[in-house]
Amino acid sequence: MLNRRKKRSLDRSIPHHRDTNIIFVGIEGGDGQTSKEAQYFDIFKEQDIRFQFKVIPCDEHRSSPDQVLEHLKSELEKEPLQDGDETWMVVDVDKYEPHLSKAAQECMDAGIDLAVSNPCFEFWLLLHYQDPDDQLQSCNDVKRILNPIIDSDPKNSEGHSAMFFDKAETAIERAKQRDNLEERWPNENGSRVYQIIERFFEGQ
Repeated sequence: MLNRRKKRSLDRSIPHHRDTNIIFVGIEGGDGQTSKEAQYFDIFKEQDIRFQFKVIPCDEHRSSPDQVLEHLKSELEKEPLQDGDETWMVVDVDKYEPHLSKAAQECMDAGIDLAVSNPCFEFWLLLHYQDPDDQLQSCNDVKRILNPIIDSDPKNSEGHSAMFFDKAETAIERAKQRDNLEERWPNENGSRVYQIIERFFEGQ
């Protein structure tokens, strides 16, 4: 499992971040400090770039795409966007595929980009380590492969930043090779979270 990290405040005035832009990321329900998505995006806050991530977790037990989108839009109303800011919603296919079509259209209407993982966000994490040949049907299938890999990673004791950051560009390439951009989201195993992380590396 990913290690806990202390939540860090957002600061547009950090001196070495000239023209700082924010990538707002709406994620599924859970504690913003302990959810796998929030912990993952937190590793990029430590880097010296022109982007900062602000993760907006939905309320606990509210994980469907329409609930995540509703909460994200509500939170965005409290903080006006600046030129160059981006908004993304990160959700899983998993058990919510019937809700995705409606959510995708509403994201498009609201100018929010959509990053879907199939079957779940953990598949994006797995791509940092390997590119599975077999089709993984559920998130449990992914976790059965991923969790032992994370537990045995020599850098595990150093935290998830050490484990994932150096492998992120490899994960991007693996995800891009799998992706069919003619699909609204990956219909087979894949993740479009790479599109968000690509923006990070472009901003370096």
